[in-house]
Amino acid sequence: MAAAVLGLRRGLIMKRKNGFTLIELLVVIAIIGILASLLLPALARAKASSYTVKNRNNLRQIGNAFSMFEDENDGLSVGIGGSDGKYFFGQYNGPGQAVDFSGGHLSLYVDNNAKVWQDPAFNPHSKRAQGRTCSYAYNYRFLNTLEESGSWWEPNYSYRWVGIEIGAMVLPVDTVLFGDSARNWMGPVEENWFWTPPSEARAWPGWETAYTHFRHNGRATVLWGDGHVGMVDPIQKFPVNQDKLGYICDTSDKFFKIVK
Repeated sequence: MAAAVLGLRRGLIMKRKNGFTLIELLVVIAIIGILASLLLPALARAKASSYTVKNRNNLRQIGNAFSMFEDENDGLSVGIGGSDGKYFFGQYNGPGQAVDFSGGHLSLYVDNNAKVWQDPAFNPHSKRAQGRTCSYAYNYRFLNTLEESGSWWEPNYSYRWVGIEIGAMVLPVDTVLFGDSARNWMGPVEENWFWTPPSEARAWPGWETAYTHFRHNGRATVLWGDGHVGMVDPIQKFPVNQDKLGYICDTSDKFFKIVK
């Protein structure tokens, strides 16, 4: 009998040593929660930082492509695109169809790499095509001229934006080429590649729009005319909206004009 009682006590002691009490489990869970609360924000910041680095690299590659196009086209800037759907980044055939990233004016100079045109930090809510299009907008208004055939209301109307002599750019270091962009035309945020200058974007009272997307920790990544890539803050005169859209300059268009 004594031996049986002794064996039972030893079993209980061993069971207690091999298990956890409820309090011990709660302490462990609390410690894990504290560690997670410390690590997750750091991981999120690291992920955002990697996106920004990738984004800057994309724009550097686009800058190199822009320069190579200029060299092979008698010093002309690239045209943004036209009614045939051929844009600088690829062949765009409209909503519901995939972009052909080998069919753009600059495709050859980026080895037909679709990822060059896509900011990993930007996941648009509205799709302009089957899959992604382009995360960056081009300073077309001041680096292109519009050629039209026919009138816009006629069935055979066509147009294309053609490049100008890049030598006309007086201060390349202060003139934008490409940058982070989006639009929200009375709906969800979507990709945009026409970087309309502030003077036009704010021309209609009550219908003001903005096309610079400050999606990298409140800043926008910009490729400038001299080839450098930098992060730009929004101006305070026109606050950034709920979709992170704003302006890098006022309606003087000082960063868009090629002649200052």
